[in-house]
Amino acid sequence: MPNSGDKRYSMPEFDLQRLHSFMAEHAFKVGKFQLSSGKTSKYYFNSKMVVLSAEGAYLVARAMLEKIKTDDVDAVGGAALGAVPLAGALASLCFLEGLDHISFFVDRKEAKKHGDKRRVEGPDLKPGSRIIVVEDVVTTGSSALSTASYMREQGHEIIKVIAILDRKEGAAEAFKEENFVFDPIFTIDDFDLRK
Repeated sequence: MPNSGDKRYSMPEFDLQRLHSFMAEHAFKVGKFQLSSGKTSKYYFNSKMVVLSAEGAYLVARAMLEKIKTDDVDAVGGAALGAVPLAGALASLCFLEGLDHISFFVDRKEAKKHGDKRRVEGPDLKPGSRIIVVEDVVTTGSSALSTASYMREQGHEIIKVIAILDRKEGAAEAFKEENFVFDPIFTIDDFDLRK
């Protein structure tokens, strides 16, 4: 068995342009949409069309891995539902890359009322863990902000917040106000809205 830090398997070279094309082809829709933030929009990115496909999950996880691999990080996760497929894909990729010291978690946003009544699912995190919060698409950033704030209140250090797509409707400013570094893979400016 290779030592931690050794790559375990050969993987395709990372291709950010392929992720961009995949998202534009599979997740982008034009029309009138109500967003989870309550705002309406003339476009919609259904990230689940990307992250719940084999190639899309790999491409997103690889893009996120590029953003975390040099960070001193103990755990990665985010709010359900957006972060669930992200955490799963990234966990598998981290194992293959020899980064299996990183734990992964999902924030339910409230404690469940049965079983162990946990709010945060995944392995128990050591006190003071260095955390990266991941999210699929951010508009105002409220879901990722809620998770990051909660984890900070639990005594953890938030390294940064990563999103697949920043719609550029206030999230960056909200993260900055709370002193969270925000590092999106793409912004809406990277896509042609005139389809």
